[in-house]
Amino acid sequence: MPRQRPPKEVWHENIRPMVFYRDGQRCTRCGEPITLKTCHIDHKISGKLGSNSIKNLRTLCRVCHTLRADLRHGGMKGNALNQGIIGPGWREQAWE
Repeated sequence: MPRQRPPKEVWHENIRPMVFYRDGQRCTRCGEPITLKTCHIDHKISGKLGSNSIKNLRTLCRVCHTLRADLRHGGMKGNALNQGIIGPGWREQAWE
C-alpha cells in the first residue's frame, strides 16, 4: 500500500514549516537561503518505501529538487526546462 499524504492543512500549516525551520531556512543540498513559500519539501525515501515522518523529509530549492535523480520527477524536469529553471545539460547535474 502506498504512503498516504497527510491532509493539506496539516502539511501546509504544520509539517512544511517544521521541516523548513529545522533545516535552517536553506536548501539542504546547495545551502542557498529560500523562503517557506518557495521551498520544496522532499521525501528522502519516496514511494511505497517512504513515509511522511519528519526524519524522512528535507528542504530543497526548486533547482535541487528538480535535479534529484528520481523517476517520479519527470514532469517537474519538463516544466523546469520549459521555464528555463534548468538547462539542456541537466543530466550532468543530476544527483543522488
